[in-house]
Amino acid sequence: MAKLLGRTAFLTILGALAGLILNGLRPDGVALRAAPPAAVCKAPDAVRPVERLSPEQANSLCADPTVLVADARSSTAFAAGHVAGAVHLPCAAPGGLASEVPRILQNRKTVVVYGDDTEDALAVADGLRRRNSNTSLRVAVIEGGFSAWDQAGFACSSGPCPECSEGRHEHAPGEAVP
Repeated sequence: MAKLLGRTAFLTILGALAGLILNGLRPDGVALRAAPPAAVCKAPDAVRPVERLSPEQANSLCADPTVLVADARSSTAFAAGHVAGAVHLPCAAPGGLASEVPRILQNRKTVVVYGDDTEDALAVADGLRRRNSNTSLRVAVIEGGFSAWDQAGFACSSGPCPECSEGRHEHAPGEAVP
């Protein structure tokens, strides 16, 4: 029995060696070299975190036409006073903000969001960042919200946004973008 097992092992090894030799001689043989290392995936650089800007830093961006300043507060708060030139984000999107994000942010490099406070703005800004296909868009919030902007003495306006005055698209202060 041992002789039979020895012959079987010998013939198996001989067959394997013959197969390897023939495989190496064939131009279409299977490559027996180690596979190249797998590509290393890294976190996408494009998903930028939401930045926090002081009112002074945000004010320095206001003259840039590629910057959109967006108010994420209620329509009542917006009407009482807002950053000059800001759009009222909940109301700037007839038919729902989520479907209008590409249009609102078209040709923009930066969007600066503010709310009643920093946390309100962060929730909305993060929603914009996640829904926007422009991965190089810089998304920021004004640290301290509108009150910090106003206390710094920067330009303010008052009056309702046209879409909000019709009672559409109201949301609770601090509510995240849908």
